[in-house]
Amino acid sequence: MRGAEAGVKKRSERRQKGRVVPFRVSAEEYAELAHLAERSGLTLGSYVRSRCLTEPTTRAVRRPTVEVAVMNALLREMSKQGSNLNQLAKKANAGNMPLLSEIRATFEANRQTAKLIWERLKGNT
Repeated sequence: MRGAEAGVKKRSERRQKGRVVPFRVSAEEYAELAHLAERSGLTLGSYVRSRCLTEPTTRAVRRPTVEVAVMNALLREMSKQGSNLNQLAKKANAGNMPLLSEIRATFEANRQTAKLIWERLKGNT
């Protein structure tokens, strides 16, 4: 049994906001609204509600800034690289691979970069 059969509501049935308010804007107006929403860290809908309603009924949805999202992606990628480098270093330490000093230097540089990204992320959140 899945979904409605098991008594679990679909996502569309759980939504708190059931009404859509469509309105037309020019391309320039849309670009300005999108820019203001991004600058405020809000989705477009949350930004419009925050500006139009005296007291918005729900908490505005904050989006991570582009910089934070990119840095998170970079940190994940560097973590994967670090794992691979660590496996290579283990093999080299066991005598199964040449160029140990280069692997260690690369591993250390990767680790330092990841540390800098992590510190920057902690400062932005």
